[in-house]
Amino acid sequence: MAKLPLMMLSQLVRENNFKVVLTGEGADEVFAGYNIFKEDKVRRFWAKNPDSRIRPRLLEKLYPYIFSQNNSKAVRFLELFFKKGMMDLDSPVYSHMLRWENTSHLKQFFSKDLKNQTSDLADFTNRYTKTLPDDFMSWDTLSRAQYIENKIFLSNYLLSSQGDRMAMANSIEGRYPFLDHRVIEFAAKLPPHIRMNGMTEKYILKKAAEGLIPSELINRPKQPYRAPISQAFLGDTHHEYVHELLSEKIIHEYGYFDPQKTSRLVKKCQQQKGKLLSERENMALVGILSTQLLDFHFIKNPQTT
Repeated sequence: MAKLPLMMLSQLVRENNFKVVLTGEGADEVFAGYNIFKEDKVRRFWAKNPDSRIRPRLLEKLYPYIFSQNNSKAVRFLELFFKKGMMDLDSPVYSHMLRWENTSHLKQFFSKDLKNQTSDLADFTNRYTKTLPDDFMSWDTLSRAQYIENKIFLSNYLLSSQGDRMAMANSIEGRYPFLDHRVIEFAAKLPPHIRMNGMTEKYILKKAAEGLIPSELINRPKQPYRAPISQAFLGDTHHEYVHELLSEKIIHEYGYFDPQKTSRLVKKCQQQKGKLLSERENMALVGILSTQLLDFHFIKNPQTT
């Protein structure tokens, strides 16, 4: 949910009379900066000895804040989550399958009619696998994971809804040096360990930046920028439109989601003062509300947009 912070950032840039900015979009995709690439590596290593009690501890490198809380239940949940489907190493989409399965659980909030009109994850996976290059399985595992990430998320999501649209909403033009075709071609020719060395992401970029920027910036953990989704909508501040669009009556009227399940999610969020702990629940809440808003503005009331 990084779109809103980026939109606010572009607004701040505009207010300070800048019109063109350099941005690092693409660096994580091209030089293997995302945790999903590390997760793939950890799971493949773990799968060689699935009963090991030591190998799962590599997850601490990815999510140290969970292990630092001394919450054994949270650690156990994390281990069980990443162990799911761990032995399906022959799957061409192994690197992304776990995330896709996690997201597909959001369909539990769909109405019966919408469920009947949508295909399941297996159908999507089969269709997508057929689009992969013929020699795809001969590539190294990191390159496979990066290819999937780039093909599905980079242009369709990151550069569209999260990139240009957020900047141009405030008349800011972005420049994307990491997406220069020469940079991408160069990165694609690098050995995997130069892109991600052990568990160090964007290895070659960090080496190139030594002496140019402070080491504490180079070596600090990645810091996601996210909007406080559930708190923003169902926290201390009352938003009438949110409660109306998420009411059982309107949910039923629009027909996309299950009124009872949505109502339980909203009540849970309200009881916790807008603090949904599960990322999956946050995704569900913002997905439901976004869909309701789109229907309201572009289908029910197109003359108001």
